[in-house]
Amino acid sequence: MDRRRLVFLSLTGIAAVFGVGVALLLYELSYKPTYDREDPDYRRYAEAFEVLRVKLDQHGLTEADDLDLATLYNGAWTTACLFGGYTMPLDDMRRLGANISERDRVRITDAGWRGFRLAQVEEHEMAIAYIDRSNSAHFIHFATGIGPEGQHLRQCVRRPETRLPLAPGRVLGDFSKERRQ
Repeated sequence: MDRRRLVFLSLTGIAAVFGVGVALLLYELSYKPTYDREDPDYRRYAEAFEVLRVKLDQHGLTEADDLDLATLYNGAWTTACLFGGYTMPLDDMRRLGANISERDRVRITDAGWRGFRLAQVEEHEMAIAYIDRSNSAHFIHFATGIGPEGQHLRQCVRRPETRLPLAPGRVLGDFSKERRQ
């Protein structure tokens, strides 16, 4: 094989590897998580987030701001949590001892690292995670949340309470040492 042919084949190989790398990079950058728009509770809570976002933009977060979760999952939950941007709801549901389906484990894990994301719930997103009466975790991932006030938000509420305060208070960490009834 002559030298020119060897250089040509080498450059062709390098270009192919570079092209595959660029294609993979573009594929990862185009990743968008699967938001749960088909969930029966998605629309109701997306609208509630919009109302809250307008209120919070006007006056900021106060002790009076909360989210009523009474109708979530037709009321058949034991623990419900709200997660704002830069949070990891899958980890927190594990800490609470909830059973997590393989489907949810994969999709929430992917949302935390694919597309160069920093967390399972990103900056402007929101998630509700709740545990049903059979100790199974459920996740509702929203494309938008309550705005900057929602970043790093990790609040939970346990039945019989249904109103989740948005101001710092009883956070998920308080539940990690408790046993659920």
